[in-house]
Amino acid sequence: MPKNEKFPKEQKEKELKVKNNTKKVEKNQKSPKDSKTNKNGAVKKDTASKVSEKKTQTEKKVDEETVIDKIKNFLAKIALMQEEAQKENDDKKVKKSIVEKKSNIEKIEKTKYMLEYYDLPYRYNETVVKVLAQTPKKLFVYWDVSDSDREKYLKAFGNDFFNKTYPVLLLYNEDKKYVREITVNDFANSWYIDIQDPKTKYTIQLGRKFKNKPEIINLVEFEQNNIVLQTDYLPFANSNEMEAPNDHVLFESLPRYFVFRNVKTNQEITKDLRSFKDTFGNNYSVEEFYQEQYNEEISEGMFDMSNPSSGFSSSSFK
Repeated sequence: MPKNEKFPKEQKEKELKVKNNTKKVEKNQKSPKDSKTNKNGAVKKDTASKVSEKKTQTEKKVDEETVIDKIKNFLAKIALMQEEAQKENDDKKVKKSIVEKKSNIEKIEKTKYMLEYYDLPYRYNETVVKVLAQTPKKLFVYWDVSDSDREKYLKAFGNDFFNKTYPVLLLYNEDKKYVREITVNDFANSWYIDIQDPKTKYTIQLGRKFKNKPEIINLVEFEQNNIVLQTDYLPFANSNEMEAPNDHVLFESLPRYFVFRNVKTNQEITKDLRSFKDTFGNNYSVEEFYQEQYNEEISEGMFDMSNPSSGFSSSSFK
């Protein structure tokens, strides 16, 4: 019985082995349809991968082109903005230049206008005396003494020199040979002088007179600076020589005819002056002529030639 029991077990194991082997053979021996399907699947996978790769590449190209286009648009906008900014700057420069030109023109016009009202300096620090004729019977004198001349007089006569002296103007008539002294004050640097003799030559000398007997403090300075002392009078400077104008019309010096020429047409017109000369004579006062011819038009005080700022003859001021 034991032999019979062992045999069926071994037989079963052999059967199982055979089945397993047949299964393996079946698996290994594939049908041609299955291989074709496998091959087609692999080909499909390859084409799909290639298509996907092409898609990704085209997508990448599209992305790169869009990025490049965006960059180009951005750069174009920047260039346009720069052009507009440059244009604005150019417009501003043009406007600025126009404004500057206008301001320069206005400045030039202002300076031209201001030159008419330019204030002369108060003094030039020079020792000088000048005389001018305001009218035939009134002279105008202005003067200045330099700081260096003032210093030399202080050294020669002491620090109180200007306290112990007073300023004077000496009026010299060169034709009639007389001298007239006019006292002025230390606060003035100009003066009006009334004269009695028109059509004569005048000079003015500026100087100072001592109130008491002069005393020389420093003789060395006095001699080195060539200071001239005339008793109690110390001359500073002499003016120019000036001839006062005539105070009447000289008809005897007028010609018989006057010729007037038109500068545009060169046409000449002759006027006879004999009737005018015979009517008024050789010498005729301008004041009398105006009083006779324009009696109604002349206002009171029209021929008053005194200093308009002071209302009286300044040469008599002391």
